[in-house]
Amino acid sequence: MHSQELWLTAAAASPLLSYFLGRFNRWAGLAAGLGLFAFASAMLLRGPWAPGPYAALAAWTAAALVHSVALNGRAGRAPDRARLEASLARAALLEKELSAVKSEATQNAAGEKKTLAIYSSVKLLSETVEPAAAAKQLGKYLSDYFGSEEAALYMAGNSGDPAAMELFASGGRGSALPPLAQLLTAAGGFPPAPVQGAGLLVAPVTAGGQALGLIAVRGGEADAAAAARFASEIAFALKRVILFRQVEWLSLTDGLTGLWRRSALDEKVREELRRAAAFKTTMGFMIADIDHFKRLNDNYGHQFGDAVLKRVAHLLKTGVYETDFVGRYGGEEFGIVLPRADAAGLRRKAETIRSRIEAEHFSQGLERVRLTVSIGIAHFPKDGRSPEELIARADAALYAAKDGGRNRVVDAGEI
Repeated sequence: MHSQELWLTAAAASPLLSYFLGRFNRWAGLAAGLGLFAFASAMLLRGPWAPGPYAALAAWTAAALVHSVALNGRAGRAPDRARLEASLARAALLEKELSAVKSEATQNAAGEKKTLAIYSSVKLLSETVEPAAAAKQLGKYLSDYFGSEEAALYMAGNSGDPAAMELFASGGRGSALPPLAQLLTAAGGFPPAPVQGAGLLVAPVTAGGQALGLIAVRGGEADAAAAARFASEIAFALKRVILFRQVEWLSLTDGLTGLWRRSALDEKVREELRRAAAFKTTMGFMIADIDHFKRLNDNYGHQFGDAVLKRVAHLLKTGVYETDFVGRYGGEEFGIVLPRADAAGLRRKAETIRSRIEAEHFSQGLERVRLTVSIGIAHFPKDGRSPEELIARADAALYAAKDGGRNRVVDAGEI
């Protein structure tokens, strides 16, 4: 019985022998399996055996042998490289498409950022009633759009001269850009279109042929097309700001002489007094009055009188520093605010103005008319610590000059 179990086991194990030998050669494995099964069967048939179980064992062994041959045949075949290569190609294509999607998304994000910067700039310029306050925010939008902190926008002034444009807004490092004169020189004058070179971009902002401003950018993502787009979009909004400032300027300046009006002059006196008090400095104020101006109007007419006022205003403005403030005080009187002026310097300047006007010839037809002015001066803090006190003291000094014979300068400390 023990021998019979051994051969049954051997017959049942024949598919395993076929499979493992078949890993090297499936047909040799099949032959070895069949041989083992046949030998085990012969040994079984020599003793008592049951046909039913043996038939079941034979069927199972045959099926197992066929299956092992099939497995070994599949394992022995070369891998399907065509499918592998197709899968790799598909993976490469998907990776390329993903890269394109990422690139497009990046470009869209950059485009949205530029579009938002333009929209915000136009909205800001279109709605602001305080251009000076809006300038700082506009500088940020410039940097966002051009991708550079060295970006600036210059705006046309009241003269309309491109060379006299003033800096309106700039990025965080806009001050590192060359001065306006150098920018215009580099561009060959006010450019009709964006000019780019040596890492610097200069682009005009125009509307209807009118020069409204100038954009200057260094580094970043600046290019001529981007600059032209930005300039085109903000042109009419910037023109609104310019017109707003012109209206504001006209409301503060005298239409005849171009000097500041009395309200602006009074505000300047208050402003400079606060500054002088805060920094412990001095300030001078003078009032100049044309002598016998009514007689001039009566003899030569108001048209000639207006011409005299314009000329005297010019002489006063060119006779002081740019930091000084000249306004029309009223009628033929002019006020001048002189920050940080000391007593001796203020007196010299007043005498220079007086003598310069005295030496001037005002033409009327064939006649040449000469004029004189009387000037009263006062000092902060010596003659007054409030605007009202300072102006009153200068006015009193002016009347003393008139009473003293005109064509003279009187210091408030002398009366």
